[in-house]
Amino acid sequence: MNTSCRGEENSFYSWDGEKILSERQVQFFLVLSVLIGCVLRCWNINQSFWWDEIWGTIAYAKASSLWQVVSSLGYYFNNHIFYSLLSRGSIKILGESEVALRLPALVMGLLGIVMLFQFGKSFLSIPSGIISSFLLTISAFHIEHSSEARGYSGLALFSILSSYYFLKGLKTNETRSWILYIIFTVLGFYSHVFMIAVSISQCCCAVLFMVGEKWNIGKTGISLKTLRNFFLSLFAAAMVILLLYSPVLLAFLRNIGKVRVVTVSRIPFILSLFDSFFPGIRGIAGMIIYSILLLSGIYFTFRKDRILCCYFLVLSLLPVSLYLLINPMFVFERYFIFALPFVLLIVSEGVVGITGNFKGFYQKCMVIVLVFIILCLQFPAIHTIINQDHQNYREAVCFVESEVKGGRNGDLVFSIGYAGEHFRYYSRSTTIVIPETLRELFAMATGKKRMWCLITAWLPAIRPPYEDQALYAERPGQVEIYNYVKRNFKLTKHFSSKYPVDVYYLQR
Repeated sequence: MNTSCRGEENSFYSWDGEKILSERQVQFFLVLSVLIGCVLRCWNINQSFWWDEIWGTIAYAKASSLWQVVSSLGYYFNNHIFYSLLSRGSIKILGESEVALRLPALVMGLLGIVMLFQFGKSFLSIPSGIISSFLLTISAFHIEHSSEARGYSGLALFSILSSYYFLKGLKTNETRSWILYIIFTVLGFYSHVFMIAVSISQCCCAVLFMVGEKWNIGKTGISLKTLRNFFLSLFAAAMVILLLYSPVLLAFLRNIGKVRVVTVSRIPFILSLFDSFFPGIRGIAGMIIYSILLLSGIYFTFRKDRILCCYFLVLSLLPVSLYLLINPMFVFERYFIFALPFVLLIVSEGVVGITGNFKGFYQKCMVIVLVFIILCLQFPAIHTIINQDHQNYREAVCFVESEVKGGRNGDLVFSIGYAGEHFRYYSRSTTIVIPETLRELFAMATGKKRMWCLITAWLPAIRPPYEDQALYAERPGQVEIYNYVKRNFKLTKHFSSKYPVDVYYLQR
């Protein structure tokens, strides 16, 4: 079996055999991708924190001790522990701010661009590495999650690194590769529990390779000893993960028990997931272009490396299929960001394969045209992501505080549900109360001349159709308050962020 990676088999500057890229040009394209990626991810990085960031990161990053960070899981699985540790260190050094808390996500997002280039270069070709890294650079889905204080850019990064050393270990069976595989798999799990989808995909591929070798079906040249070393490495990673998660293991198991299986249709979710990975795919032009590139990419990847093609397909399809089969109550597109880099590698290989019949200058032009078409398809999504805020908590509170000013003794400012805690994060001169019942609200309003209500991420209208309605069930008292506000208050300010924020006002 040839144990070298494909990028090491070919000339460093080759484009499927023809020397048309110099080392300096390759470095230029990579640096340019990283710089563009940095600009796009920093464009609106100081926007207000949104729901998950306040609820699922700040609370742990600001915990009283490191032990509290690693021993708290939160509501279901809100604490992305590795990210909480990184953001804690960031605010210790830079002070508490939106930029400081999001800095680790930004860094891991940019590292993901670099490592995807390395992955493509090593296993496919230099051009595939360049194109895939650029596609990740301009991916609205990746931009969004590389500029929020959550662990999803880390999940994407460590899925690349874990997969890199998984495949390299299968090809070389070097101890160093398996050690690095263990490290990055552990970091992936500590970033987000959905790293399990990557490990399950790797196990399935290893079993397929083992069956192929044993029964002479689709032989890959991977020895049983190599596969044994993989399973030992995965077992070692699992032991370290269990050790790291041991402080929250009981809470983790209890929370799993609270996750219900539902019967709602997930077809809208699948469409939304396709939109996230391939912006513009719902249009005729986008559907045709992406379909051609994906099918071509699968074909050309299979011709180059059957092992790689099998892994890409299993990693892209198996986790989604299992999730749909189980159909748990929680489903968010961001859980599947681990598959995004590999889908983009398939697309990039499609671009390289389709343009392979052209030579030299004409080949470069064809690649530029295809990448430009993809950029045009994605531009509306990119524009929205970098210009539309997630959730304007800060702006809503600042608006109310500017209106209340010196008359705060005659004003009551309140919110409904968990969102009230989030509005309080940005409150500097105003007390925001959170009544549980309408009677409690009336008691608080005694003697007040004006009332302000802050509402966000609670309205039934914003619920995605593919999510279980019971997941967002409001308490009866809160529903009563909400209905009272809608009937009697005036909408005085609307913030059209991704999750709208409304300010209601009543003069008594």
